[in-house]
Amino acid sequence: MIPFLALVLLLQAAQATDSAVGPPETRPAIRLERAQGLAADVFYLTVPWGPNTFASMESPGDGYYNRRSWPFARLETRRPVTVDGVPVPIGNHALVFHPNTPDDEGMSLEVRQIDAAEFLEEGNAMTRTPEGRTLWRAPVRFDTAAGTAPALKVGMVPEEGGFRLEVQYGDRRTTKQFRYPASESPGQP
Repeated sequence: MIPFLALVLLLQAAQATDSAVGPPETRPAIRLERAQGLAADVFYLTVPWGPNTFASMESPGDGYYNRRSWPFARLETRRPVTVDGVPVPIGNHALVFHPNTPDDEGMSLEVRQIDAAEFLEEGNAMTRTPEGRTLWRAPVRFDTAAGTAPALKVGMVPEEGGFRLEVQYGDRRTTKQFRYPASESPGQP
């Protein structure tokens, strides 16, 4: 009888502790967002800002966040574009961020041609990088942004002859220009 009473008292104490603390803090939902352009759209997940995670990815190291690539967006092109002169054909492309390496080679950005119509998963901040063919990969630098975004934000800004991809993650920001080939102006049919 005594062990049963002890168990009841322990359960009551646990319930009282849980109710005093209140419900667990909720994080914003990770949603799939879309930025639209004339010749392309970009789809991305609203991954909450994680300053410690980004610091790990930015610094040279061999931690979990340095050993995996991060497919943060899908670029869907309706017309051919180029990035640094490299052709990006019509179709679906993963935009993949590669963290710094143990050898301090720096971070890089990749445009990968993929067959999948969608690989991003709402609610999943660590989506697997889809298989595909690397079209372009180059060093990327994130600068300090004017403000801090609570979650990943990706935009497409029209420019003469193309668009600028803008990526802001927390207080870090980078951009990349995409160009339309002269024969493929988005205003043409």
